[in-house]
Amino acid sequence: MKNTITIVLLLLCNGLTFAQDNEKKNMETKSMFEVQVDSKTYELEEGNELDIDGELKNPKISIKLLGYKKFNAGNLSFEYPSNFSFEVEKSDAYRNWTLDGNNYVIMIFDIDGASQVKDFIDNMIIQFGKENCKTKDIQSQLGEKMLSGIQLNVELVGQKLSIEFYKYSTGENNSKYIAFQDSLEEDGSATTEGKMTFEMINTSIQYK
Repeated sequence: MKNTITIVLLLLCNGLTFAQDNEKKNMETKSMFEVQVDSKTYELEEGNELDIDGELKNPKISIKLLGYKKFNAGNLSFEYPSNFSFEVEKSDAYRNWTLDGNNYVIMIFDIDGASQVKDFIDNMIIQFGKENCKTKDIQSQLGEKMLSGIQLNVELVGQKLSIEFYKYSTGENNSKYIAFQDSLEEDGSATTEGKMTFEMINTSIQYK
C-alpha cells in the first residue's frame, strides 16, 4: 500500500489542473459467487437475484465464493483478484481507481483536458531522481487492443519497482489511462502476483 500512496500523490502533483475538492469514497466492487443448482452452474454477483426457469423439486444447491471481482468504470471492465483493496477518488475533471494487492497495483485514470503518458513519467522521474530511473517505450496486447506506453523502472534504497503506463482511450478533451505497478523480486523479475493478475486482466478486459 505504501508504494501506491507514493505513486498516486506524485501523479496528483504532475502539473495538470484538477479540482481541489475531490470526493473520496470507498465504493467496493462486489464479490462474485458460483452457484450450482443440481447439475447447472451459475455465476452471480453479490446482491443480484438468480432466476431459474422451470420447476425445481428437492434441488441440491451449493455456493462458492470466487477468487475474483469485476471492475467496471463504464468504459472499461475486467476481473481482478478478490483480495485486492479498492479505492476511488473523483472530482468533476479527474477520476482515479486504485486496486492494491500485496506487491501489485492497478491504477485507472480518467482525466479531462490534454495530457500524455510522458507527462506522468517525467514527473515521477523528477520525484524519484533521474539517477534512480530507467525508461523504455513498450507495447502490450491487453485484450483486443495493442497498447503503447512507457515503462519506468526505479531502484531506490534497495527496492526495485516497475511501472507500466498506457493510454487506452483518448477523446477531444479527455484521456484515459491504465497503469500497472509491480514491486519486483530481488533479481528484477516480475512477482508471481503481478504475472497472475496481469493475465487475469488480459483475458477478461472489455473496452466500451
